[in-house]
Amino acid sequence: MPLRTSLHRLRPWFGDLFALRDARATIAPSLQAGIISSVTVVVSCLLFGPELGAISLLGSMLALWESKRPLWARVRNGLLIAATMSLSMALGVLVAPYRWAAIPVIVVLILAAAVAYYGFLLTRGPGPLLLFYGAVLGTYFGADPGLGWKIVGITAFAALFTCGLTLLVLVADPHRPEQRAVADARGGVENYRAAGAGASGADTSSGADRSRRILASAYAAVNRAWLTLNSAHPATKGPGHRNRENELLAINRDLAARVLEHSGIPGRIRQLTPDTPLLLGRPGFRFLLAHALRRDSVAWFTAWRIALAAGLAGLASELAGIGHSYWAILTAALVLHQWTGRIATTRRAVHRALGTFVGLFAVALVIVLDPGPWWVVGIIIGCMIGQDVLVPFNYFLALILVTPMTLLAIEATGQGGSPSDLLVDRLLGTLIGGFIALVITWATSTRFPARLLRAQYTRVEAAIAAVERSIANGAANTAAGRNARVELSYELTHHYSVAARASAEEPRLASLKEKDDRIIDKGYAALAKTWL
Repeated sequence: MPLRTSLHRLRPWFGDLFALRDARATIAPSLQAGIISSVTVVVSCLLFGPELGAISLLGSMLALWESKRPLWARVRNGLLIAATMSLSMALGVLVAPYRWAAIPVIVVLILAAAVAYYGFLLTRGPGPLLLFYGAVLGTYFGADPGLGWKIVGITAFAALFTCGLTLLVLVADPHRPEQRAVADARGGVENYRAAGAGASGADTSSGADRSRRILASAYAAVNRAWLTLNSAHPATKGPGHRNRENELLAINRDLAARVLEHSGIPGRIRQLTPDTPLLLGRPGFRFLLAHALRRDSVAWFTAWRIALAAGLAGLASELAGIGHSYWAILTAALVLHQWTGRIATTRRAVHRALGTFVGLFAVALVIVLDPGPWWVVGIIIGCMIGQDVLVPFNYFLALILVTPMTLLAIEATGQGGSPSDLLVDRLLGTLIGGFIALVITWATSTRFPARLLRAQYTRVEAAIAAVERSIANGAANTAAGRNARVELSYELTHHYSVAARASAEEPRLASLKEKDDRIIDKGYAALAKTWL
């Protein structure tokens, strides 16, 4: 009877483990990224041969970063990420002869990359992994310096070539990212309007909670659109850009009017004039640096957990004598590369273990069939496109394709070792990395979420006070007042995310919900009052 009861309780969890999410909107951009990456791999194989060219799939993953950026931001970001991947791999190759130094260097690099990603990339890519993935692989391929430097060159070429391909999709409509960002902002505000009253603290029903979530999404969409428009520099001088900017200001004004109406704050909304309240985009460098490096920041919490798990996984795999210890390091980093809560992290680790196990059978089948090198390239490309499409739907299904994609690319270089060793090392590395990531997750998810949330409360309250002082002093539209508004907008968006994840980690924090609601209402009302 107890066993039956336990199985009944676990049934929803297992159902959720294999459930397909509704991610139909992601199919088109995922296919686009997969096709761009595939073209890069094919061209690399033609230039460098199918054996070495297959490893270009690392550089080709840059396509995942470029789906929503304007043209010139796409160029700048592509060059930055390509340089970062190439230099991190070069660092790995340099460190490879000094086996004792490999894990400490990787840990330091993970810390720096994760803090930079979560602290400074406000319109983010898929995760910080690509920023240090190259270094981890470099320590492996660097065992043969001649091969290691060839891999560095191929990775740099693939990343730059992929960057160029991402520009081609904007040839017909170079301002599509900006237009789409403004349209998303308009849709977010319309959703909030449709949600009706409920943004004020007077209504504590589920409808009010839903309205707050929609309001946070609307402000986040407006802020993303403003960041996107500003990142289009130098294409920010023409009439088209000014029209998009004015359209976004009107959307922002409409959002402020709705917030004031729902909050019961009387007054007339100002018209659009040269001193109209507007978002300045991203906060300043010093603000973001201090925000990321403080002890109780999400960026630092996420970074040190990834680094700790990766270091322990690497050390454990070395002690176990695994020939491909980097798989344990990467598995631990992948499981923990985002703070998503204990249950979500556990589900991710189980997905990774099961997906890898099933994927190994596919790799074994390919090894038995022993196809030619170009057939292997074709299989890698098919897996690449398939996993890009499947990741938003179900991580487990995507992992079934990720395993053959990565293993076949590495085996093609001739560095994989015997097939049996390759498969066993991949399985053991995945299990070790996943287990250590889960231990770190559950060991750090009791005290830290409460600390992060309380620290965020303090920051939001200080940001609200700064905006309200600027309003009271008649300085809301000065440079200082606008900067205070930008920082409050950032803190509110950040706060909502921290509150949701902290409450999921620690149910007792749900008792702070009433205070959380008041802060959110007060913060968004302060932003809206600058329009009076």
